Amino acid sequence: MTDIEEAFAPAAQAIADGRIPGAALGIITADGQRWSTHAGLAQRLPQPEQLTANHWFDLASVSKVIFTTTVILSLADQAKIDLDRPVTDAIPDLRQYDVANAAERKLTFRDMLAHRTFFPAVEPIYTYGDDPQRLRAFVLQREWKHGPPVYSDINFIILGIAIERITGKSLR
Repeated sequence: MTDIEEAFAPAAQAIADGRIPGAALGIITADGQRWSTHAGLAQRLPQPEQLTANHWFDLASVSKVIFTTTVILSLADQAKIDLDRPVTDAIPDLRQYDVANAAERKLTFRDMLAHRTFFPAVEPIYTYGDDPQRLRAFVLQREWKHGPPVYSDINFIILGIAIERITGKSLR
């Protein structure tokens, strides 16, 4: 059994047991080696469709928990950031204020991880999907209006930008 088959074995068993319709696993190592496997169905309804290597998956908010939060906490463990310091320590060009009220807000890494910020819950950031530079510019330079703390993807986009700035590595 190969390493990837071994890593995929619990998912393969869950498919065989009928607990999940299908699964896919892809691994890319730091040196660029790639492995992938898949099995089962992409969907059961309305018509069963076999899962293939060409199917796309919406990872949605999974990357926030698995990647972004883990890296931010790792950077804190390495003393490269202080969770209670303003995120502007890493991103000085982030506009954090509402010019109309001239109220600067010192948003911390911890605030962003916990969604204790004023960024809106709904923002059409999907329109920037093909252009990460435009998305970065939009997020960093927009004059954000103050509002109540809500769950917002903007927090994790900013944390991703902070990770890139601190590590010097692209997330792409």
